[in-house]
Parts: sequence; C-alpha cells; structure tokens
Amino acid sequence: MAGKVACMGTMCRIILASLFLALIPGWGAYALDPTQTGGPAFSGLATPLDTGGSASAAAAATTTTPAAAAPASSGTGSISDTLTDLKRFFTVTCDVREEYDDNIETAQTNKIASLKEDISPTILFSYPMDNSTFDARYTLGFIYYNHSPSGDHTEQDHDVILRYNHSFSDRFNLDLRDDGGYHIDPSLLQSIGTVNRQGGYYDNIFTGELTAQWTPLFGTVSSYSNDFIYYENGDVGTSEDSDENTFSQDFRFAFWPTVTFSAGLIYDNIDYFYSTRGYSNYTADFGLDWQALPSLSFGVRGGGSIEILDQGGGSQLNPYATANVNWQLGERSRLIGSYVHTVTPSDFAGADSQTSDRVSGNFLYNFTQDITTHFTGTFNRGNYTQNQLEPSGGAVSGFSEDVVAFDTGVTYHYNQYVDFEVGYTFSTVDSEEQSRNYTRNQVYVGARGTY
Repeated sequence: MAGKVACMGTMCRIILASLFLALIPGWGAYALDPTQTGGPAFSGLATPLDTGGSASAAAAATTTTPAAAAPASSGTGSISDTLTDLKRFFTVTCDVREEYDDNIETAQTNKIASLKEDISPTILFSYPMDNSTFDARYTLGFIYYNHSPSGDHTEQDHDVILRYNHSFSDRFNLDLRDDGGYHIDPSLLQSIGTVNRQGGYYDNIFTGELTAQWTPLFGTVSSYSNDFIYYENGDVGTSEDSDENTFSQDFRFAFWPTVTFSAGLIYDNIDYFYSTRGYSNYTADFGLDWQALPSLSFGVRGGGSIEILDQGGGSQLNPYATANVNWQLGERSRLIGSYVHTVTPSDFAGADSQTSDRVSGNFLYNFTQDITTHFTGTFNRGNYTQNQLEPSGGAVSGFSEDVVAFDTGVTYHYNQYVDFEVGYTFSTVDSEEQSRNYTRNQVYVGARGTY
C-alpha cells in the first residue's frame, strides 16, 4: 500500500513539474492547440477520431449532407490538418484530474464515496498521404481511489482509436474507424455495455463508410458497423458477451440546391455468445436533409422496422424515426443534437431487446478566447414489451426505464499547451425494474499539458 502511494506521489510530482515548465512563456514552441485533440479528462472537446456509441445507434443517428455536395469526409477540424500545420506528425498530452465520486460502485443503497486521482497520458499520431490520412490515438487511464472497501485502490483504462480516410476522387471517399479498449466504468454516454458497474470489459467498435457521388444530383452512402463486448466476470459474460453487426444503405437525391431526399435500408443483428437472447431488425426509412445555412443543417427520417426475436422466434413491427441538427456557431463553438426511435440492444438479461427513444446533444461554446464551456448529454427511454421479455420466461412483465447521463464544465486555456478545467458528471437509472436504479454524482478539477 505504501509503495502504491509513493508511486502515485512521484507520478503527480513529475506531471506537475512538466506543467510548471509549460507555464514559462516560450517553452514548447511546437505545442498543439489542446482544443483540437480531446481526451478523457476534457470530454467536451471531442476529436475527429472519436467513434462512440453502439453499432445500431451509430447507424440510426448518422448526420447526412445534401447529395449535391462533396462526399462526406473526415469532418471539420481534422487532427491531421492541425498536426500538418505544425510540421510534425505526433503530439503527447497528459491529463491530471482530482475527482469526488459519491457512488463509485453505482449502488442503489449503501453508496460508497471516494476521492479519486486520475492521470491519463495520451499520444496522438497522424500520417497524411496523397489523398489519404491515417490517425491513431492511445490513452492510458490510471485511477487511484482513496477509499476502496475491496482493498483494490487502483484501476486502469486503455483506449486505442484508429482511423483511415481515403479519397479515391472528388466524388468517392472511404472512411474506416476502430475504437477498442478495456474499461471498468459503465459507458452511459455512449450506450455501451451494462448500465451498472459490472467489472472490467473489453469493447471494440469498427465502422466503415463508403460515400459515392454518382451524378451531380444522386449519391449513395454504404456503411457497416461491428460492436464486440466481452466481460472479464464470467457470470456477467454469460448474458452480456455479444457481437453486433449493422449494415446500412442510403440513397440520396438533391431536388433543390439545399434540400436532399433520402431513402435507406438498415439491417441490425446482435448475437449473445452464451445466451439465446438477441434479435435481427430490418428497417426502411425515408427523409429529407436541409442545408439551411452554410453553418446550419437539419435532417429528419421516418419509416418502420420488422424485429425478429431470437427467443421464441416471435416478431413485431416498430416505427422508426430520427431527427438531427448541426449548427456551427463559430470557429470553436457548435451545437449538435439528435433524436432516434428504434430497436436497440439491452443489458437486461431477461430481454431480447428494447425499443428506445434516445435524445443526445453536444454543445461547445467560447465565452472568450480563453474560456470555453461544454455540455455532452444523453437521455434514453427504454420500453420493454412482453414479446421482448420472452427470455425471462414470463417472470418479468413489460416495463420502461430512463437512463440519463451528462458531463458539463468550463475550460480555461492558459496558453497553447496548458488548459485547466472544472466540471461535473451526472448519471442515473430510473427503472420500473427496481434493482437497476441508482444515481451518481462526480465533481472534478483538472489540468492538461500538451507537447
């Protein structure tokens, strides 16, 4: 125990010394602007490498662009663009955070609170090529709990993100992304895994998208996603280890300079390795995309789906709907929001699936050149029909539950290579299945050094 504390203190002194050097004007002349990189301690500043979310949710919430526009690319503010401007292909950051967590085990009663120290070094790598870019990011999260009844005071997180983007021409683009890692805390904001803390798990999300502009008015988007989850705890893995595959095909026709009609097909399937639960879902949808302003776009979809349930072989019809808005408010200010009503996987062991109404948003705003606020949140209403609960053998009747999670905070940009932040994270599960309920509050202060 004394050795762990001494090691923790040494690491903190090294990081703080590096931050002190960074405060000296002129040090680190090649530092990367931290607002372009993201990282675990500054979650409001997302990087273009980020994927996040389940495979089915990613397919449903895709933000579309008018077909007459250029093929969808890597997004704005590319990591590779920033690094290329600096004449080097990598950057190293380190986040140091002190946090108070009032429910470290996500328990309904007998909550355990603790102060936590979190050190998260990250290395970003970007290699631009002719018509292509390869990006990679690795983050190590080292967490020390001051109070841990189990006696295990330390945890580690690992996250590796890869991205390859290639433009075959001005009309054809391929984008491949992979996000894999080892985590312990629930990922409520991304809707990955269980809503409660169930021990360590491995998760990997792969996505591929091919965008084609066949004529000035007609374009297509073909995509595939795979989400793989494996839990260390064998008892948990019996009902949760799974592999989800999602295929989608979008057809887009621009009948007005700023308005595009779309029609799409989605196939989503999830298999659980050690359980007979799961489903296959077939969706057809139609909708419109409107580029109201160069900085403001809207999208809406509507349709229906046929869900084939694995347990009992039953099926049911479900409506399908999505809506999204993307508003670039300034150089570093933006608002992204989405809504989706569709069938999604469930971590409830007695269910094949759930029908979800999910609202999510990301807001980033610069009050001044040096002060930025962020908000990232999600609300998910999950409804379970009796058909979807067939794996429970009739032991559970239909129910609904609400899952809410958000992170908000303020960042002070001291200079190009040092940020300070204070923030608050809230998460709660309010379910008619009472054993799943809990509320969690986390308050943190942090600093980031970038080289």
